[in-house]
Amino acid sequence: MPVPAPGSPAGLPARVFRALYADFELRTIGGTHVAVPKGTPWYAASSLAGLARQISSLPSDPAPSLPCHPGYPAGAGT
Repeated sequence: MPVPAPGSPAGLPARVFRALYADFELRTIGGTHVAVPKGTPWYAASSLAGLARQISSLPSDPAPSLPCHPGYPAGAGT
């Protein structure tokens, strides 16, 4: 059986989720499960400064517009 990647949830519930929602990438961060469409960039850090460093090191080409969750501004979470 393959070993889960660091930050990946393990166990039967995660395998069932992945089987049902194959178009999503599933991660667990500090006990919170995060699911984003595969191929969608997302960032995680223990501080806002860490997030800012990750985002500021990206190429200057803007990412294509992606649909977002209602109630979040466009581009939130990318």
